[in-house]
Amino acid sequence: MATDSSRSEVVPLRALNQPSKIAEQVEAGATLIVTRNGRPIMGIVPIERLDEPVHQFRTDPMGDLDIPDLDLPPVTDEEIGATLRGMGGGLDD
Repeated sequence: MATDSSRSEVVPLRALNQPSKIAEQVEAGATLIVTRNGRPIMGIVPIERLDEPVHQFRTDPMGDLDIPDLDLPPVTDEEIGATLRGMGGGLDD
């Protein structure tokens, strides 16, 4: 069974009733996210990747942000600090 080890596969909890099939996928390099009622509850990873974190969502950089120019006047750090202090949430100096 060929498995793409570069991404996680989602399997329902009932798939664990077939341990040989699960073991085959993990031995091939797959990281499995096990779900119960559609909610992730655990991950199964190959032993050599045991120390790597398993993330439900992407955690890699997503590239440059396109921040729109709202044509607002510039604001200094001091002005921001004064506004926050006036709201009761001042910055520690």
